[in-house]
Amino acid sequence: MGDSPAQLVEHFFRHEYAHLVAVLTRAYGVRRMELVEDVVQASIVQAMTSWRHDNLPDNPAAWIHRVARNRLHDVLRREQVHQRAIGLAGMTSDDMETLLDDWLDERHLPDSLLRMMFVCANPLLDPSTQIALILKTLCGFSLAEIGRGLMKTPESIKKRIQRGRRLLAEHRVELELPSPQQLQERLEAIHNALYLLFNEGYSTSGGNDPIRDDLCEEAARLCHILCEHESLSTPATRALLALMLFHGARLEARRDAAGHLLLLHEQDRCRWDGRLIKVARDWLSRSRSDTVSRFHLEAGIAWQHCLATDIKQTNWTTIIQLYDRLISLTESPVHRLNRAIAKAEAGDTDAAFAELRQIEGRPELSDYHLVFCVRARLHGQLGQTSAARACYQRALGLAFADHDRAVIRRRLAELDPGEENSSRDT
Repeated sequence: MGDSPAQLVEHFFRHEYAHLVAVLTRAYGVRRMELVEDVVQASIVQAMTSWRHDNLPDNPAAWIHRVARNRLHDVLRREQVHQRAIGLAGMTSDDMETLLDDWLDERHLPDSLLRMMFVCANPLLDPSTQIALILKTLCGFSLAEIGRGLMKTPESIKKRIQRGRRLLAEHRVELELPSPQQLQERLEAIHNALYLLFNEGYSTSGGNDPIRDDLCEEAARLCHILCEHESLSTPATRALLALMLFHGARLEARRDAAGHLLLLHEQDRCRWDGRLIKVARDWLSRSRSDTVSRFHLEAGIAWQHCLATDIKQTNWTTIIQLYDRLISLTESPVHRLNRAIAKAEAGDTDAAFAELRQIEGRPELSDYHLVFCVRARLHGQLGQTSAARACYQRALGLAFADHDRAVIRRRLAELDPGEENSSRDT
């Protein structure tokens, strides 16, 4: 209760949103998913207003649960479907309230969350729609946040989600766990959505805070639920959790005392959480398999960073090899961009520039500020200050988040205004 009302509302939005949406959709049907989401969001807004002046309830979670349920019941009564729905189920209103209380109990919430995850990952939907629906329904992402994560416009994401909900409703999909074989088939979409959720927390695409610890924690929590389920604790799932925990161990060191973002070479590694690194290493060990996923390789890269005492002692050769395997497994311009950084850190700037030239024409990276940041860093390493400054200025115009622009301005201020070496052909 030491947090401000606004912080509490934000906390409960991220932690209770998924719970309420999953349970209320489970009770009243997928066809009312959009209504449920609207009601839950309205309840959060009401909490923001009611709690603003320290008028905090003794049990904030129960308060939001009650308000959301009452709002939903009011809407359904006006539509004259509430009594008919519970009557068809052979229940009374009191029975329904008891059932909701039971499903909202901490012991039973993972079951409802799992059911909701796999409804959103239904094969009726294409992969992008599955991910968008999981991020919107279970994680409370805005359309803009989802769009940036999937490199789509908010309007296209909105239409995609609407079509997905309509398709699920038309096929009368219920919140039931599918067969073991179907569970495995749908895991990939869930893995990708949780991966995007963690990444948004690790380096936010908007807002004032460069890091959203709550999003990282929520992604790891949902992934841990998967790992605790006998049929879902696959090697890839465990490797994904390991990846999240390796990165999570570095969160505190990624900000200075003023809250400004610190890049890898600026971080005090003594502030990395050694206990969490050990837990991550254990999960990575438990993920061993004949089939290597992208999460195994990315976790391996993160592990290499955790092994090094500083950036100069990092085994960049091994990291480049892991990126080689990762790119052969799943082609991604972002992986190629990261491999270019690794090659530059290994001292091979020519190879790094060559890597950049291969990806700079990709349309999904045409407005990606980090491409220009990497190019600026390479020019800086070669003493080409004017070229580096021009690239940073270009990146500054493309960066969306305030904290990204702050980092770029810091890099600009650090450029050596002295004599340049402009003879290199890049």
